[in-house]
Amino acid sequence: MTAKSAAKNILLFGGNSDERFVSVASAQNLARIMKEKSSTPFSELWFIAPDESVSRVDDSFLQSHTDPFKTAFVPSSKPFAKSMESALRSPEFTPAEPPTFFLGLHGTFGEDGKIQALLEKHSIPFTGSGSRSSHMCFDKTLAKKVVSEKGVSIAEGILLESGASADFEKKLTDFFQKHGKIVAKPVSNGSSIGLHIISDEAGLKRAIQDIRKQSAYGTFMSEQFIEGRELTVGVIDRDGSLMPLPPSEVVLNPGASFDYDGKYLGRGTTEITPAKITPEECERAQIVALKAHRLLGCYGYSRTDLVLQKDRVVLIETNTLPGLTKASFIPQQLNAAGIEVADFVESQQALARRRDFSR
Repeated sequence: MTAKSAAKNILLFGGNSDERFVSVASAQNLARIMKEKSSTPFSELWFIAPDESVSRVDDSFLQSHTDPFKTAFVPSSKPFAKSMESALRSPEFTPAEPPTFFLGLHGTFGEDGKIQALLEKHSIPFTGSGSRSSHMCFDKTLAKKVVSEKGVSIAEGILLESGASADFEKKLTDFFQKHGKIVAKPVSNGSSIGLHIISDEAGLKRAIQDIRKQSAYGTFMSEQFIEGRELTVGVIDRDGSLMPLPPSEVVLNPGASFDYDGKYLGRGTTEITPAKITPEECERAQIVALKAHRLLGCYGYSRTDLVLQKDRVVLIETNTLPGLTKASFIPQQLNAAGIEVADFVESQQALARRRDFSR
C-alpha cells in the first residue's frame, strides 16, 4: 500500500469518566512522541467529550493545554458527531482498509469494554484488549475470581453496595475489626479514584461517609490490606510473544497513600523503575503478571499491580489500558527495557490490524 492510500491511525482519548483527565495527559504524551519519533504519526486526534460527542483536535491545540490532570480539556472545534456510534457510521469508515484506533482512553467507556464492543461490531482495528477481557478486568471482583481459581494469590475481600444497603456500615466495620487495616475502592474504576485506606476508627468513619456520597462509582469492594512491597508490572506482546517489563515499585512516604495525587502528581510517593529487588523477586512478580495477562485474555499489553511478600506475590488488579502519560509506569518500564515508546505504539497498531474479529 502506498503512503497516499495508507489507512489512518487515529488516537482516541477523553471520555466521560473521572479518568478523562489522565486520558488527555496520555494523549499529549503519545501525540508528541509519535510526531517527533515516528515516521507514521497519528493521522487524526479524536476527543470524546463527557456528553459523548466526538471532536477532531489539532495537535498544537492539544499540546497547549496546561495542567491536564486538574484542568478539563475543551476542544476548540465543534463536534462532528454526537457519539462514537454515529461517528463510525460515516462513509469514511467503509473503505477496504478501515482506520486503526489507538485507545488512549481510561476508566469507564475506555476500559470497561463498551468502546471495544462498538469497534468490534464494525470490525474496526483498535489497540488493547477486546471487550470481554476489558469488562472482566474492569470488574475487579470478577477478575480476581478468575485468577484465584487458577492459583494466583489475592486478598480477602467483600462487596459493598455504595452505602445504599442497610447493612453496608456493619459489613465494613466488621471487616475492619477482623483485619485491622483494610482498603475500600470502587469495583469498576482506576487511577486510585475513590480509594480509601482504613487503619483506625477515624479513617473508618470518614470512609463510610465518603462512600455513602460516592454513588457515581457504583459498587465498592473492601479488601484486607496486604503488607509488602508494592509493585506493578507491564506485559507487552512483542514480536509475537509476551514479554514482561521490568517491575516498578511504589514507595509511600509516612502517612501517604497511592491515591490520584500520589500516582500522577507525585505527592507523598516515590516511584522506582526498575524496582530494587532481587532477580528472583523480579521473576516471581513477572510470572504472576504474565499469568494474569493470559488468564484474563488480555491482548497487546496490560499492567498488573502486585504486592510482593516473602512467601508469595499477591495480585491487586490488572489494567487493560494503563496510563501512558509522561509519569506513567508503562513508559518508565519501556525505557528501562530499552524500548522506545514510539516503537511500542507502532507495534500495538500492527497488532490491532491483525486482530481476529471472528473470535
